[in-house]
Amino acid sequence: MFRCRAAWISVALVAACVGTAPFANAADKEPLTVNWYHKAQFLQPVIDQFSKDSGIAVKVTDAYDNFDTDVILVSDYKSLTEAKKLGSFEEIRSPDLDAIVPARWRDRDGNWYGVMLRARAVIYNKAQVRPGEIKSYRDLADPKWRGKIALRSASNMYNRSLLASMIVHDGYASAASWAKAVRDNAGERAEYSGDTGNIWRVAKGEFALAFVNTYYLCYEIAKGREQANGLKLADTLGVAWLDQDGAGQHVNVTGVGVRSGTARKDDAMKLVRFLLSKQGQALLSQNVFKYPVRSDVAPSALLQSFGSFRADELNLNDLELHYDEVDGIYRSVGWRAWQEE
Repeated sequence: MFRCRAAWISVALVAACVGTAPFANAADKEPLTVNWYHKAQFLQPVIDQFSKDSGIAVKVTDAYDNFDTDVILVSDYKSLTEAKKLGSFEEIRSPDLDAIVPARWRDRDGNWYGVMLRARAVIYNKAQVRPGEIKSYRDLADPKWRGKIALRSASNMYNRSLLASMIVHDGYASAASWAKAVRDNAGERAEYSGDTGNIWRVAKGEFALAFVNTYYLCYEIAKGREQANGLKLADTLGVAWLDQDGAGQHVNVTGVGVRSGTARKDDAMKLVRFLLSKQGQALLSQNVFKYPVRSDVAPSALLQSFGSFRADELNLNDLELHYDEVDGIYRSVGWRAWQEE
């Protein structure tokens, strides 16, 4: 009799423990995860503020297009398209977020939202190029820049999306003509580097021009690279905002989505909403150096020091069908698909 009663009490205690909130969901004991592909330390102050406000612990990883965190941050529309094709995203369409992010900067099917803008502008060496001399990407096709343009590889998603936008705006033939002229201007034995490498090649006067995502300038400053190179970028480089009399400056997005199948969707959506709040947008601009998607939030002081611009209003979803054409153009003009660094 005693044994049966003891066993019954043990079962009851186990059932009571299982039913208590702290043990109801093992996932609740683990931090929510989010990735940042330009070193976790830069996103950390933004996440710290979210955790302070919400009480939700968050781990930031350095993952780049692994699509394996609860909240997924993805660079460039092309990579967002690949993640969507892989089924990496939950559908998160929401009327309140639709009201914040313009349709041109979010997924048509509600899988992701643009959370920051990335501007791919021209940088120039102030000793070799006059302010206002470059007003459009088309100006880079002028033969006077032969041997003076630093390139990034054709396989880079930023360059692929840029050329795709030209196809949408002006057609295949015009985009192909531009790519050939710019490739020719890089010289017969063109050297290819990443955006950060090209920043310093232009700053040191090795080349007159390059087109880069402007946040790389900020990262180089934040990482102390000016001291290492013995140059102040503001002294040697200018930023040219392009096509201000036409379509507007080409921009792309960093997108945010929620991982398909995550057990933490409610908490993940709280982080998504924070990143798109006024407070979140201001913190992102200050710490990861990109432009807010919200029109009611000003860019950081460092970004404002580069000057202001009017962004292209092209719907990024219209780029999706043009990447094969882009790759064909780059191959045909000899724009190499790999780079030295």
